[in-house]
Amino acid sequence: MKQLWPQGPVYADDPVFKITTDSVLLAHFAARRTALEACMDIGCGGGLLSVLLHDRFPGGIYDSVDIRPEAVEACRRNYRANAIQGEAVCLDARQYRTMGRPGEYDLVVCNPPYYYAGRTSPDPDRAAARGDGLSPAQFCGAAGYLLRRGGSFCLVHKPEFLADIFAAMRLADIEPKRLRLVCHQADSAPSLVLLEGRRGGRPGLEAAANLILVSPDGSPTQEVRQIYHMRVKA
Repeated sequence: MKQLWPQGPVYADDPVFKITTDSVLLAHFAARRTALEACMDIGCGGGLLSVLLHDRFPGGIYDSVDIRPEAVEACRRNYRANAIQGEAVCLDARQYRTMGRPGEYDLVVCNPPYYYAGRTSPDPDRAAARGDGLSPAQFCGAAGYLLRRGGSFCLVHKPEFLADIFAAMRLADIEPKRLRLVCHQADSAPSLVLLEGRRGGRPGLEAAANLILVSPDGSPTQEVRQIYHMRVKA
């Protein structure tokens, strides 16, 4: 168990996946709101998203699901260590009609498998952790089932799958509303996309400025320093 930053929450890693940039960026992206009452994390791993969001919105209820028992146990330990209210359950997210409280969440978050339709990791632990084929239709279907009307679905994924994700969102009555591309450096092609949709929302997509991770000198950008609670350079 380690403290994520001075005076910040504590966290014990998922046995298979350590803290990753995509989850940290997703938590920061999803926290652009004024309040949070109930959140569901689909494919929670050790519960990092809930831990980070709880630090910003301590009054919320945080439910989580993952297919791996060891990840759910790590998530439960992190919930206890940070006094997070909510339930972490072991189940397959493709069976989403058995999870949580349908229609009652104002936020669903997901750092899903980036590759699906048979393209999985040769490592069995990583294949299981990535959902072993969980597709945009499946994780968007779960979000649409769980969200209240007007609730938000925030996820991180690869830009090359945006067409599939947009189509799946709309089939689940989730309208894409906010998008931000993530680039390693200012002149790099985007490597990740952060996306927010709203259940029952009207058409209209806001594209934010790209999030740049590294400055020309190789150091983290000022924005990344702020996201990670590093000392910001003068």
